[in-house]
Amino acid sequence: MTTLHVSAGGRTWSFEEPRVVSIGRDTGSDIVLTAPSASRQHAQLRSDGSGWVLVDTGSSGGTFLGGNRVTEVRLTGATTVRFGGVNGEEVVLTPATAARPAAPDPAVLPPAGLAQTMLPGVGPAGPGYVSGPGLLVRVGGASKRFPPGVVVRIGRDPASEVVVDDPSVSRLHGVVEGRPDGWWYVDRSTAGTFLEEDRVTQRKLEEPTTLMLGHPTAGAEVEVVPIVATGVAQKSIAKKKRRRTAALVGGIVAALVLVGGGVAAAVLLGGDDSGGEDGPTEAAGLSTEALDRAKLASVLIIAVDDSGEPIYTGSGTIISEDGLILTNAHVGKPSAPGQQGGEEDPAGLLVALTSAEDDKPAAPSYSAEAIVADGVLDLAVLKITADADGKKIDDKDLDLPPPVPVGDSDDLRTGDELTALGFPAVAHVASDDGLDRALTVTRGVVSTFLKEAAVPGNRAWIDSDIRIGSGNSGGASINDDGELVGINSAVVTESTVGDSGEGGAFTGGSARIRPVNLSSDIVEIAEKGGDPDYVSPYLDDVPEPPADPMGQATAAPAGWTVDGNSDCSTTSTLDDPQVLSGVTLPATLYAHFAVTGLPDGTPFTIELHNPQGELLGSLDGSWDLGSDDVCATVSLDVPEGLTAAIAVLVIDGTQIQNPVLFG
Repeated sequence: MTTLHVSAGGRTWSFEEPRVVSIGRDTGSDIVLTAPSASRQHAQLRSDGSGWVLVDTGSSGGTFLGGNRVTEVRLTGATTVRFGGVNGEEVVLTPATAARPAAPDPAVLPPAGLAQTMLPGVGPAGPGYVSGPGLLVRVGGASKRFPPGVVVRIGRDPASEVVVDDPSVSRLHGVVEGRPDGWWYVDRSTAGTFLEEDRVTQRKLEEPTTLMLGHPTAGAEVEVVPIVATGVAQKSIAKKKRRRTAALVGGIVAALVLVGGGVAAAVLLGGDDSGGEDGPTEAAGLSTEALDRAKLASVLIIAVDDSGEPIYTGSGTIISEDGLILTNAHVGKPSAPGQQGGEEDPAGLLVALTSAEDDKPAAPSYSAEAIVADGVLDLAVLKITADADGKKIDDKDLDLPPPVPVGDSDDLRTGDELTALGFPAVAHVASDDGLDRALTVTRGVVSTFLKEAAVPGNRAWIDSDIRIGSGNSGGASINDDGELVGINSAVVTESTVGDSGEGGAFTGGSARIRPVNLSSDIVEIAEKGGDPDYVSPYLDDVPEPPADPMGQATAAPAGWTVDGNSDCSTTSTLDDPQVLSGVTLPATLYAHFAVTGLPDGTPFTIELHNPQGELLGSLDGSWDLGSDDVCATVSLDVPEGLTAAIAVLVIDGTQIQNPVLFG
């Protein structure tokens, strides 16, 4: 085990492997920085089995080693780094380790600013790292096999053992390495690696696992398969067939996963992960001129808190010369009646325009506010009112590209081609230190039209195979004439509709696009000056949740796991709690509940409590897993320092308590 000693400004810390150490100005960080040029979430120290690695997690001020900006540094000895600009904070990082391989010759180090890479085929130092099964990696229909114990680099770099040529993928995105207890995946990227809705820092691979690189739905798909004996594989398949497990996605179950709300890191990630163009530059039948007009009218919307820190992002479209922007309510006004979750509105909304030269978003140019929103339709109109610093600006002083013409979504037919524009999590706002990402343009077709209980007519939604993801929310879908015909709002994936074979298997997701004709009322109101108190006329038609849901349903605690795999056969009660051994906190753990007969649409809450019963956090959701027997799984980030925890499923005032002791 390797101890890492950290010293800064007369303060010292020590950390033991394995764990992730957070660094930043946020007072909740493990190492709290005081320099103003440091970010709230600036960097992380990650242990990966072969030592400690310092990773810049998308800071705006940068991380510097010897005067050079770096995104990732492997610590082989005492190392002094600076977090922030010239007036940043210097920190000394000293790993106290057993003998390690000598540091590489400086002549062969990668250029300053590039992420360092691991030598191909070389496992971590130490005996026993060559045991275990072989590995199969599948990408884009091609498969590669690797012997036990090697390090397999995955990324956009042509020198990687597994090359993934996708703009959402970093040059070195992750590594799969053989350890004494088997294969482990370790993320090396800034954009992240995702297993369904969960972001993966490192994970033991005990069965075939499909990972999404760069984005949970719009990223590149990679399958990693530990090669086990035939009999073991057969038993594993049989066990899956007998088990029906549904995940409470991020603690919230919904048929639709809102595609807005990229976290602050999704706004400010930088380093050496810039990609080429994202998607086609011109759809069949769509002229270059019309597409360019739609690109320039697409804007990145950045929601900020009271201190000006980004909290999530979305997309929007300029629809008038005086600064009206059409987007989703969950981007511009999440408190609008009809929106689920009761979220508060952000303190401010920044608007970044798109560059005419290379489609890279510029630094925020303006501030906007929501002047009307329909929470049921999930639509909102923003009005640009000030510059990026909050100084009021007259409409005549706006320097905006031409607005996108609005089309007639009722003219759409199944099979018609659509082009979607927006800024998903792989797109980032530029800052004065050159961090930027490109506008994303993707293409698909109208698959069908869908109804919604509260919305009249048969075209509440356009369903499409178009590729959109988190951050695309509020962006435009245009037809072949370059007209705005839909607002990208949500995506359905396999994880949100049940196991493969029940709801079908989606790879990139099925897009939900709100027809633009449904926005006509609020756009007309916005053109007359807006109405912040507007309430959707469809609110009264939203179906009420089932009455007395627990009168016809049962729910029971079914224990905890470290990997999310459970058939709900474990029991855990306050009188006889489960003991989970070998857990090092903080960690992402999984609580399970056996639920039967719960009607879809039933509101529920997931809570996490410490042993004293104090609430550590909660998430609200609406049940959408069906009324059959379900083994529901919820992922919980459990903080360090706990000897026990209690996950509580709350349904209509009934509390189902699921305790665990950490052995």
